[in-house]
Amino acid sequence: MTQRLALALALCAVLAPSALADDISDFTDALGQAATGAIVARAYIEACDKHAPDGQQGRRDALAGWSHRVNLAGYERFLDAAYAVINTLEAELEDNRARAQALVDADVAENAAVCSDLRATLEGNAMFDIAPPIRYLLRNAEDFGVVVPEAPTASANQDEAVVPLIALSAQLEDKMDEIGSKSGAQEDRNLRSAREEHAEAWLKQRPTLAVLGRIVTDNGLREWRGDQQSSFLLTCRSFASDDQESAMARDLGENRVVVGDIRWVRDLRQGGELSLDDCRVLADAGDSLALLGPADDSAGLMLRPLDYDEAFAGPGQGIAPDAVDRVLYDADFTNRLDGFGNGYTQRDEDIYVLLRDGTAYRHKWNFAFTDLNLDLSRLREPERWFTWQDRRGEVTLIQSGGPDQGTEIDVSDARRLTPAPKGLRLDETYYYLNIGMGGGRSDREYVFAADGQVQYSRSGFVAGAFGTSYIIVVGGDEDISTAAYDFDGFTLLVDGPEGQERHFFALIDGQEAGRPDEILINGQVHWLKQDE
Repeated sequence: MTQRLALALALCAVLAPSALADDISDFTDALGQAATGAIVARAYIEACDKHAPDGQQGRRDALAGWSHRVNLAGYERFLDAAYAVINTLEAELEDNRARAQALVDADVAENAAVCSDLRATLEGNAMFDIAPPIRYLLRNAEDFGVVVPEAPTASANQDEAVVPLIALSAQLEDKMDEIGSKSGAQEDRNLRSAREEHAEAWLKQRPTLAVLGRIVTDNGLREWRGDQQSSFLLTCRSFASDDQESAMARDLGENRVVVGDIRWVRDLRQGGELSLDDCRVLADAGDSLALLGPADDSAGLMLRPLDYDEAFAGPGQGIAPDAVDRVLYDADFTNRLDGFGNGYTQRDEDIYVLLRDGTAYRHKWNFAFTDLNLDLSRLREPERWFTWQDRRGEVTLIQSGGPDQGTEIDVSDARRLTPAPKGLRLDETYYYLNIGMGGGRSDREYVFAADGQVQYSRSGFVAGAFGTSYIIVVGGDEDISTAAYDFDGFTLLVDGPEGQERHFFALIDGQEAGRPDEILINGQVHWLKQDE
């Protein structure tokens, strides 16, 4: 159905007598456009639910996103006020609604294709572009004697006290689901915005928010519960004073109550983020406080990513070498421009460990996969695990868990990695260089000597996960160290000042082991420095 409904609205006799005929015509036209879009959109929902019941949640998500984009709530507030002024309006709209429902129902019964992607219909058909007429109605309503009330706000809960972040996360997830589903919001930014604004409005009923959790960064809070954590991260965008900001940094790893004013809510692919202003950190771990929250807060939980100490099982306590079929290095280096016109290199480097049992692991730690806590990794890093198959050289990974479960990755062109051969000694210099966004330069060198000594920058060895989002190394000669080195399979051993350090190391298959053109240290390729 594409035609506009003919609303026979007898407005001239009931609207403000001072209104000009042209103004009344514009007003009537705007009302007709808004009513047509609203009535027909809802008619499609009812008809599709009747004739194509599969996909109901997706259609409701589409309607919620569209409603937010056009401000349907504002139109409904206008109607409530207009009914008191235009006595025939409600009956005429109901008559048009019934006629539209019959027409749409007949269309959908004949061809239900529109039901499979209602969002595209609502976004692509001019009939549903009713944001401009709704703005016109709200802006000019009083000129026609229609007084539209402000958007209502729910009354504040005066009993609010300290709420644990897991409980608050569950409440936020429930609030946003009142508008539409999380999965739908990932495909529809209008629905995502509607979910966020609904949650923000609910939170802003409180004058301030007091949240209990664990300080995980110098401005971030999560609540931990065993292998899980709160699905929402709380961040402080500003502090009440410098002392409060220092307290947040000082108490890293401790449970604390953070109090602040709501800034915004973000609905992310996994969980979300709640941002506060004017934060204060209470010197209380929450043990002596009255805590509020739902009895069942499971909706506010997600898996807690491993930290370094949890992921590292110990030397040789991880994936057994004889369980490995092959190790692959899949890399892509792309030159890009940032928002200021500066060139930078986006480095995407992935290490995949393919096991003989048909599973595979994306390795993102600085230590070798042979040191990985395998049980915890399978439990807490499901997004890094795959199954794999090799069909005549076409190697495919299928993601086993996480939000991208079922996604296939072609690694047929990835290069094979090999461990360092026993007794390997290098006598060359290898360097890493990367120009990041904003023109920031990261570089370092490793000068290996045949006598078993290596000279390197201390900033080059960083405990933690590697990957494009995790490590930034600042170059410079002010912190150069020399230490003994050795190799043990996929591990580079360095006798550092604080004891032996273990780092992931690999060679590219097919290159000369004694003088390779490239080596991998901590998952990042380093190139042989040629004589100048």
